[in-house]
Amino acid sequence: MDAEKKVISRVLDKHYGKHALLVGVPQQYSLLEATKIPCHSLVSPFLAHERQPGFIEGDLHEIPILTGSVDLVVLPHTLEYVDNPRHLIHEACRIVKPEGLIVVFGFNPYSMWGIRRLLSQHDVPWVSSFNNAYHIKNWLRLSEFQIEDHTSLYFRPPVNSEKVFKGLEFLEYMGNLMHFFGGLYCITARAKVIPLTPIRMKWKQQLGNIRISTTISGNIARQSESLK
Repeated sequence: MDAEKKVISRVLDKHYGKHALLVGVPQQYSLLEATKIPCHSLVSPFLAHERQPGFIEGDLHEIPILTGSVDLVVLPHTLEYVDNPRHLIHEACRIVKPEGLIVVFGFNPYSMWGIRRLLSQHDVPWVSSFNNAYHIKNWLRLSEFQIEDHTSLYFRPPVNSEKVFKGLEFLEYMGNLMHFFGGLYCITARAKVIPLTPIRMKWKQQLGNIRISTTISGNIARQSESLK
């Protein structure tokens, strides 16, 4: 959580807005504290032990938020615990405003963390489905989002010994050489706005004895055969 707070604080350093939404569990709600957006909300299928402002209990298959009403949506490992992650991406994209952002955290299956998952699938987070970052970015592009950032972190293996974990810290500095092999990834995407350019049409169309001219706005002249 601390590492992900640092990443989200960096990628959202220049992003402002009013409403930020996290789709996940109540324990992840503190991730929004790293943003500069004032109004925070949480959508979760789980009940919170302590009711807090902005908490919304809802089904992740249909997020109960108005279309195009949120400046930021954060999905912290949420896609790994749903049956249809692509549908959840589509729902998250639906509620984002134009020029709004989506931030997705996930575990990389092609890393030491992915190997650890193959060896033990009985504990959290190893019981979840690790999604390929390549697929996540494709789903975002299909929803008319532009990828702005892809950050990898935790190049060390997930070991229980704190002493061993600190001893392998040099692997983090080698991350630039093996960027796509980090145990965790953070993908940031922005909702694209397609500009509409009005085109002035200059044409005339003859419909029987009715002549429609676009050069004079709103003028429809009816001509009889005798006048011709």
